[in-house]
Amino acid sequence: MDFKKFIIIPTFIAVLASLFMVLDHFLSPFMPIAGNKGFGWVTFQAWALYFLAGGTVKGGLRVFLGYVLGIISAILIIKLAGVLGSTGMWAVPLAVLVMVIPMCSMERAHELIDFVPVIFVSSAVIFAFGQIYGDATTLTTSAITILVYCAIAMVLGWATVTIRGAYEKLVAKQK
Repeated sequence: MDFKKFIIIPTFIAVLASLFMVLDHFLSPFMPIAGNKGFGWVTFQAWALYFLAGGTVKGGLRVFLGYVLGIISAILIIKLAGVLGSTGMWAVPLAVLVMVIPMCSMERAHELIDFVPVIFVSSAVIFAFGQIYGDATTLTTSAITILVYCAIAMVLGWATVTIRGAYEKLVAKQK
């Protein structure tokens, strides 16, 4: 495919991303974290992970389930660190030591939940929410928001692949 035909694909993705930013503008005020400035960054990283998972519906499900597992893992790290609080500065390192073992072991789990990089990315997102939004959020409201924006990313990923595939077939027929 020559560049003049190819450029339609990145342009379409840019339009899709731009339309998502409009959606985020209207959706984010309804999310349970008051005073937020939107959560587009969550969707953009999850959208990228959709493609790293193969750019398929099954891959999207793997990403979404990985987000769920990562959120659960991060919450367990936070809770365990609280239990270990008497160890002082060792509380978080010890909690991480304990939890990273099952997180990495997911590599041996069912294929729908074995995408370990997503588990770590989503755990990092929970930690980022705590740093960014502080007392304005809880683990529950953070998890809800993250999963809503991850779901949007999976739809955007599916739309990207579906429309790109249809366009490439159209261009191929024109040859």
